[in-house]
Amino acid sequence: MMKPIQVAPLSPEQTNELSQLYRTTRDVRLRTRAQMIPLAAEQGMSAPGIAAVVRESDQTVCNWLKRYAAEGIEGLKDAPRPGSPNKVAPEYAAQLVAVVRRRPRSLGLPFSLWILARLADYMAEQTGLGVS
Repeated sequence: MMKPIQVAPLSPEQTNELSQLYRTTRDVRLRTRAQMIPLAAEQGMSAPGIAAVVRESDQTVCNWLKRYAAEGIEGLKDAPRPGSPNKVAPEYAAQLVAVVRRRPRSLGLPFSLWILARLADYMAEQTGLGVS
């Protein structure tokens, strides 16, 4: 059985900050985390109760409550991930999605289905960028 995590009562500033983050972020994971804190601090819910509401595991809820207690609202954000940054611009990614949503024949191509090699070749022709 997990030891309950006590979240200190929220100040009005913390409540407003979490509320604004919840309402304005487009990151679903961040919104869920912003929801967890008031459920614990204001509603007095346990990690299993919060987990049922936000559809996460008890351990995940505990981890985010601990991070918030230690780091505040900044602790709710994802940590930087290892690896190289994206190599394509958002514009390229948007164009790629638009192309994938169309049938190849509607673009004047002699085939009916996209496969990765064909898509990569088509995008290289259109953008001048070879992406593997």
